[in-house]
Amino acid sequence: MRSKLQFAWLLAIFFAVDCSAQTLADIARRERERQKRLHSELIVVNGATTTTAASTSSTSAVPTPPAEAGKPTGPTDNKGHDEKYWRAQFQKARDDAKRAEEKAQILDLRVKDLNSKLLNRSDIYNRENQLLPEINAAQNELEQARAQAEQAKKKITDLEDELRRAGGPPGWAR
Repeated sequence: MRSKLQFAWLLAIFFAVDCSAQTLADIARRERERQKRLHSELIVVNGATTTTAASTSSTSAVPTPPAEAGKPTGPTDNKGHDEKYWRAQFQKARDDAKRAEEKAQILDLRVKDLNSKLLNRSDIYNRENQLLPEINAAQNELEQARAQAEQAKKKITDLEDELRRAGGPPGWAR
């Protein structure tokens, strides 16, 4: 008897919760209606915002300061930079790092190609005089390109540290 009563209460609670649950579509529909209502209430007139209430006939003028061009409108860090600024900085740093890494890979392939030419060339006396200076120059360029790639990677790390010190969210670094 007791288990039947508990089962009945459980069933009643489950049915009540199931009936009163809102669907995601209902919530989204109500939110869109609310936003439309708020949007229709705000009327921008010559740089001043006038709020009109649909249910009342009173209006009140609320002056808003004009937005300055170039100033961020969303959240900013301690230095006044917004998400757009940080994302652009990180994208530029990543592009530079990728470019430097690709250059190093190309130069590495060039060094390998010159070494294989040195080994495969049939004129024994002349090959070292012609190819060794090219190989040395290519190896020097490769070392410089690898150093640039490391500097580019370090720049990304420095930007992450700068963002952290500026108090910006870590998500802006993505």
